[in-house]
Amino acid sequence: MEEALEAALAGLGGAPPDAVIVAGTAALGSRTLPGLIDRVGAGLDCAAWIAASAEGLLLADREIVRLPGFAVVAVSGIRAESFSCENLPGREAEAAAEIAGELSGSPEAGDLLIVFIDSMGLALGPLIPALAQVAGPARIMGLGASEMPGGAPQIWGAGDFVEKGCAGLWIRAPRSPAIAVTDGSRAVGEEMEITRVRGHWVLGLDGCPALARLRDAVGALEPGALTRSVLARLRASGAGDAPGSPVVRNLTGIDPDREGFALPVAPSKGDGLCFVRMDSVAAREDLGASLAELGPGQAGLGLYFSCRSRGENLFQHAGLESGYLARTLGGAPLLGMMGAFQLAPDPLEGVPLFHTYSGVFARFER
Repeated sequence: MEEALEAALAGLGGAPPDAVIVAGTAALGSRTLPGLIDRVGAGLDCAAWIAASAEGLLLADREIVRLPGFAVVAVSGIRAESFSCENLPGREAEAAAEIAGELSGSPEAGDLLIVFIDSMGLALGPLIPALAQVAGPARIMGLGASEMPGGAPQIWGAGDFVEKGCAGLWIRAPRSPAIAVTDGSRAVGEEMEITRVRGHWVLGLDGCPALARLRDAVGALEPGALTRSVLARLRASGAGDAPGSPVVRNLTGIDPDREGFALPVAPSKGDGLCFVRMDSVAAREDLGASLAELGPGQAGLGLYFSCRSRGENLFQHAGLESGYLARTLGGAPLLGMMGAFQLAPDPLEGVPLFHTYSGVFARFER
């Protein structure tokens, strides 16, 4: 642990850290990880720091998944403040006022809020808009912290353990971080328009029964196999081909009588939907293209929030996903964390998008 902290601070060239992010894998256990976090806090002269449990870590030289792992990154030359709120179940919408009361001012365009969220027991429907209310014109990227073996996710904000809540950093950098989103799914057929919907149930696609469209894409499988055979990639009406606009979701149910299928979120009529499968080749192509779209820059740090289904599971080779990121950074530090879900800016400048199966990357400039 001391080596990780020393390496992070050494990368600042003697400058004091303005913000620190700490990550430990769930495999460390619910007794070991808090002790490591306490030791980091004791060695820091920095008020703006957060920490969380992750399923795995993606670092510049290795990936640590389902094994004990610990990492620290530090940033200087920025303005940063930490915030947290806990015991949020049932009052998620109150997070906006609570967080705003902790901050010294209001985030502005170009600022970034980095948020760790307890992935168990919180209603994201009201929580994400509350975070957006705090952020205002600033952008948000976030991670659903991973649950510990036999227990809940673990999150810290400025040294304090945060129970059933969230913790984050408000960052204002001289140059706004560039953000890319990747999902790596391959389409099974063309994107269609949702023409009939009721709650979470998609009943019509391009004017035809949705279940018939699903069977056209994957074949005449029994209902349970249909939900396991593909995913749905959703794109909000009006998003066009904006990078980072689609989100990928599981199919959660089949209704032969209504000739439809269910999603874990309630889609809207007019949204685009395409059936997809996660694919290692598509994942490599999409990650490479997403990073290329960032354009040139002088990276000082890379922060990556990824789905726990990615890494070697998706790319078929250990270290391949982190290798793409490391090459983009050109030697700058990388902290990648695998968790339950990701938050990323909405290209339409709406409420941050809730992603699964995706990776969200932020490049901080020197």
